[in-house]
Amino acid sequence: MDNKLKIHLLVNEVAGNGRAKKALKKTTALLINENINFDLRKSTYAGEAIYIAQEYGDQKHSPTEILLVIGGDGSLNEVLNGIKRSQNPKTPIAYLPAGTGNDFARAANLTNDPKVLIDHLQQEFKPERIDCGTFIFPDIAPNKKYYFANSFGIGFDAFVNHNSNISKLKKVLNHLSEGKLIYGCNVLATVTKQDTFIVDIEKNGQKFHFDDAFMVTTTNHPYLGGGLPLLPSAKIDSHKIYTVVVEKFSLAKLIKLFINLLKDGSHVNDPQFHYFETNKVKVTTIKKEYAQVDGEEIKRNIFNINFSVSSFNLLR
Repeated sequence: MDNKLKIHLLVNEVAGNGRAKKALKKTTALLINENINFDLRKSTYAGEAIYIAQEYGDQKHSPTEILLVIGGDGSLNEVLNGIKRSQNPKTPIAYLPAGTGNDFARAANLTNDPKVLIDHLQQEFKPERIDCGTFIFPDIAPNKKYYFANSFGIGFDAFVNHNSNISKLKKVLNHLSEGKLIYGCNVLATVTKQDTFIVDIEKNGQKFHFDDAFMVTTTNHPYLGGGLPLLPSAKIDSHKIYTVVVEKFSLAKLIKLFINLLKDGSHVNDPQFHYFETNKVKVTTIKKEYAQVDGEEIKRNIFNINFSVSSFNLLR
């Protein structure tokens, strides 16, 4: 036991419909039992964790101090953006997933057991460099960078995300601890409502044009929507970013692709499925569409976005 260890907890208690609150209770009990020094900050509104994390990153900390985030993918996104914008952007983050989808935790092979994590943190640990995505809106805020741990989606997946967020069924499934099923439930409900749109992809000086895009997702790892392996070959430490373009398909084709996605990943070989692996990519649309970043909704808009690869230090 290392009594010099100090853990700074940053928690979104409403994440995962109360899962984070339960995880916090278990974590604090363990820390007290192990005589580990800790303090606690709670984010109480959307975006607050960005400011708390940036404030933490602006300060100097000893090697035995740890920022431990408890929450979902949205909470991690806020903390990531706060740390990356701080005076010390290499400040390491530890993360205990307690959300609904937990896609980043799945990709990074993170435990959701507070005891396992605390036991590991008491041992000798070294931060690992893990990829994340970064983007700017050159037409809106050319000098401001945003970061994501999971993905930035335009079109179908973002529309599904929107419908999931406003669904009354989400509260019911969350109460049953099956909140991630809401995404799957809304896939079929959304497929006939999502229109097609024009998108241009530019990477390494090459341009690719699609007239009937249905979904455009720039991702940091394989998973989407609570564990769906959209792009199985994507790696969280490849120092690459991946943009997937799916063209319009019928309901029957969707069912086939979905089965192949779950079965063996062969959906990536479909002629209407395209992906680009690179370190920089530009995505341009000319029609307003729904968008999401790490599961957080972005209002319908026209997008002209430059994506690239960044990284952050993760304790796992």
